[in-house]
Amino acid sequence: MKRLGFASLLILIGGSGAFYAYHSGRWHQFQIETTEAFHDSMEDHGFAVSNLLIDGRVFVDRDDLKAILNVDRGQSIFEPDLVVMKTKLENLDWVKSAVVERHLPDTLYVHLEERWPLVLWQRKNKLAVVDAEGHVLTEENLSRFKNLLIVVGEDAPRYAPELVAMLEAESDFAQRIESAKWIGGRRWDLFLKNGVEVRLPEEDIGQAIKRLADAQREAQLMDRNVLAIDLRDPMRIIVQTAPGKAEDYQASFRIQKKI
Repeated sequence: MKRLGFASLLILIGGSGAFYAYHSGRWHQFQIETTEAFHDSMEDHGFAVSNLLIDGRVFVDRDDLKAILNVDRGQSIFEPDLVVMKTKLENLDWVKSAVVERHLPDTLYVHLEERWPLVLWQRKNKLAVVDAEGHVLTEENLSRFKNLLIVVGEDAPRYAPELVAMLEAESDFAQRIESAKWIGGRRWDLFLKNGVEVRLPEEDIGQAIKRLADAQREAQLMDRNVLAIDLRDPMRIIVQTAPGKAEDYQASFRIQKKI
């Protein structure tokens, strides 16, 4: 029988020892001790967290950030798992994307691109803040979003960005609006703060809004005793007045008491 050489015997013994160490748990313990020694060395040589810089936070909750980052001053800057941090940050409703970087020797840098609130979506008698992509951001602490337009309807968030853009072009008119309802999957009805209902057309809503804004500037139409204003006809503005309160408007408006 052929004898093993000394070197081959050492390899066999070493391999057997590694196999035993791995399956006995000692290898895992060795890895832990080696990692701890590495981080201790980094801390001693100036590679310890001294600064945590967060850029771009507006709406993300501070406690949520603290729980995810979970970094202690003085710990090795190589210890935090940046990939895990990034993944957890991007799982937050408010965060569209996140960048987490080490700026050696002592700074962790976090940049957040947050989702921006566009409207308040009313569904099942509850309000939620929604962004331009229809992403629900929060249903809590809504008082700080009280100036956002309220939209109603199953697909309302999908079509809200266009409406909001058209309203922003007529800011004075936009300030009068309390809510908007998506009707029949085709068009919007607006409800003003003074109770007036404004019916928009399916197409060219920007032009319709401009016509009404011009009418307001010329004749203060929305300040009169009006129940509803119909803009669905591109050639005229149809006005529904309160019973017994018919008034004369400018000649360009054809008045109709009932719609």
